[in-house]
Amino acid sequence: MENFALIALAEQLRPLLADFSIRRVIQHQPQGFIFQTRSTRLEAVKIELCPQFPAVYISDSKPPLESESSDFLMVLRKHLTSAELISFRKPISERIFELEFRTVVPAKDLSIVTLVVELLPNAPNLILLDLDRRVVASLNDVSPQHDIEAYGAFASPSLGKKIGLDRVMEEDFPGFENPIATESVSSWLVANVAGIGPVFASEVNHRMKSSGQDLLLAIRNLVREAIVSTSSAWVYSELPLTHILDQNDLRLLARAVISPIPLHSMERTHSLRTFQTFLEAVRVCHDELETRTLLEREKLPILRELRTATKHLKERERKLIREQTKHAEAGALQKTAQMLTSSGMKMDQRYESAEVTDYYGERPVAAQVKLDSSRTLRENIDKMFHQHQKAGRGRGAVAKQLGEVQQKLAAIQEQTRRLTAIRDWDTWLAIAGRIQKEKGTAESGAESPKDPAKRFRGLVVDGREVLVGRSSRDNDALTFQFASPDDFWLHVVDYSGSHVVIRNPTREKDPPENVLTKAAQLAAYFSQARNSSKVEVHYTRRKNVSKPRKAKPGLVRLNEFKSIVVEPRNWLEE
Repeated sequence: MENFALIALAEQLRPLLADFSIRRVIQHQPQGFIFQTRSTRLEAVKIELCPQFPAVYISDSKPPLESESSDFLMVLRKHLTSAELISFRKPISERIFELEFRTVVPAKDLSIVTLVVELLPNAPNLILLDLDRRVVASLNDVSPQHDIEAYGAFASPSLGKKIGLDRVMEEDFPGFENPIATESVSSWLVANVAGIGPVFASEVNHRMKSSGQDLLLAIRNLVREAIVSTSSAWVYSELPLTHILDQNDLRLLARAVISPIPLHSMERTHSLRTFQTFLEAVRVCHDELETRTLLEREKLPILRELRTATKHLKERERKLIREQTKHAEAGALQKTAQMLTSSGMKMDQRYESAEVTDYYGERPVAAQVKLDSSRTLRENIDKMFHQHQKAGRGRGAVAKQLGEVQQKLAAIQEQTRRLTAIRDWDTWLAIAGRIQKEKGTAESGAESPKDPAKRFRGLVVDGREVLVGRSSRDNDALTFQFASPDDFWLHVVDYSGSHVVIRNPTREKDPPENVLTKAAQLAAYFSQARNSSKVEVHYTRRKNVSKPRKAKPGLVRLNEFKSIVVEPRNWLEE
């Protein structure tokens, strides 16, 4: 939402916050919080600080995902639980809400705190201030643009050389009578006035041209219209909103414009949907955007694995088709060998080429056949017959393998289609487990056994599966085909050796110490450093391991890692 929409949002929230008291604070995603209230008129206020589309609105809906509690959540709960709102302010020139609370904390400097909600694109933040407006804590680092001295009071980000919208509403400026002729009015406003975005600037420009208003009057009329607007709300999107939701087009949904006033500049270029209230429009659009974005993020690991399996199977398919073509070409060698046999040439002589007559067509045709001059004619003929027989044996095997690969490709493509078609959490939760299981069955390629334990060394340590590669190619397969992005990956430092993977189905941040130590000892033992007393082993998440282009089998690159020093030990035998 642009600043003019936030101005309207603040005015419509103000009466609902009259008896606002916080009952509980919930962190429903890493950059999102829900403030549940004790008010009968207002159940909850949701704050989303996603860098692309930060927002504040009335809603208590949250996706069925468990988000890890941050230290900042603990700070909010400590200071704001049972706190009562005593003032609510939005600076007209800034994308900032300030909520001042009376708390139940006994400390005097924390008896009054202020929650600053910065809805700045690409740099949103949530900041808690004490009685003297000093920063107590913040969700993200406070940006340098605030220019806050050590132990100094909080200050809003600097406007730089821009004129604040609050001053434009109160004062007259010479430059507004005739904006720079070389620039459009819209671009000039965005570059020179803090609090005006591209959508609002385009609407100002449109109304100036259609009604003949001067620039200052057009700006002031639009701001006042946004402030007093209490009726319908308008959502402008590049395609109809229902179509965008049906197609799950998150890119277009994020670009939809929610407006408290009709935007005549968008009537011809955008589809329009009206809502009864501005608060309802904001809730519907942002709740849909949040839940769908998180759902797509949840589906992404499985989709990525399916695409990787598809890529490997397609490469296998291309190799088999090339083999099939070679077998078809070798099948014609029998006719060439027979023509050479009946050519009348000396069998024990060596030739670079031979001229024969092809009787297999509708009429005889002379043909030139290239030969291997290092072999006699008889040896060339024997080689051709041998290649023909070999092609005959391989043709059936290749056709069978190609059929199996194409069948697996079709199964994976069907799984991908079904997964992509999921639009809601209920469906996802109902069939996600089945899709994961079917995907695992479908993606087991022709080159790999279905059970990784049959291909790699392995054991279970404290309930955790640990897999060890046997060769360079097996290392690549273990790391890039079988290991999931959140599995833990280990390899000895500065020596050749096996890749080791610790399965991590619950996506824990770190492996248990005992499991990590034994897996590292295995990595050290199955390496060239086996006879050393102490060996350093790198470990990291599998998603931090990449394959350099054209690298040899087993060679990888680590984006980040930690280290552990262990004694080599073969736990597989113990």
